[in-house]
Amino acid sequence: MSMMLFIINKPTHIMNDISEILRELLDRYGNSNRLDREFDRMLQADEILREDYDEWCDVHGYSLATGYRDYIDEFVESQDSIWDNYKEFGNEI
Repeated sequence: MSMMLFIINKPTHIMNDISEILRELLDRYGNSNRLDREFDRMLQADEILREDYDEWCDVHGYSLATGYRDYIDEFVESQDSIWDNYKEFGNEI
């Protein structure tokens, strides 16, 4: 008697790019409470996005409660630093 093996291909889930989503929200709403509310609304409305956010936090070492806010703050600070370096370089020329 031969045994048949069936492999079921589960559809591949393409993970949401949480970093990109947060940067888009930052562009749209600025670093404000409205960004916080909109991201929270998105997480509440989309289970897959919530799962992706959970994984994103785990991969990047953020907590679920403050991960998005920590990322936004770090991103804004890095942009400010780039701008400050640009201004310093411009003054040296």
